[in-house]
Amino acid sequence: MASEPYDPRITRSPNGGGIHAAPEPSLGELLRRLSQDTGELVRQEMLLAKAEMRRTGATLARDGVRIGIAVGFALAGTLAVGAFAVLALGQLLGNYWLAALIVGVVLLAAGYFLGLAAVNDVKRRSIGAPQTVETLREDAAWARQEMREVRRELTARPRGD
Repeated sequence: MASEPYDPRITRSPNGGGIHAAPEPSLGELLRRLSQDTGELVRQEMLLAKAEMRRTGATLARDGVRIGIAVGFALAGTLAVGAFAVLALGQLLGNYWLAALIVGVVLLAAGYFLGLAAVNDVKRRSIGAPQTVETLREDAAWARQEMREVRRELTARPRGD
């Protein structure tokens, strides 16, 4: 059941009489339009949120794959360099178990600090839907303004209408 939108322009009467202003919509019509517009707005916001979340999820998945590949190569390289360091330090110190302990502690400390930095970066990164949040704020402001206008219309109308 679609109704024609309110058109505040001045129109000519069909019988060729004078010019008259188009009638103002009733309060019920205004509230119905407000309800329809709000429903459409909510649907559009949901579509926007879904699109943003899909895009964010795809980006996170791609980043996760790249990180996994990098970790694999880094692990292989770390094992080779660690073996070299243990052998070289063991040759210098004449004690291979002490060399293995020193290299192990250094690698664990490096891993701890790199992991801590990565976790802090993830916590700082926003993975939400910032565009949706912003438009929801704008929509809330719009709805408040519409309600103010409806109240103003209600208080400005004479009681006899």
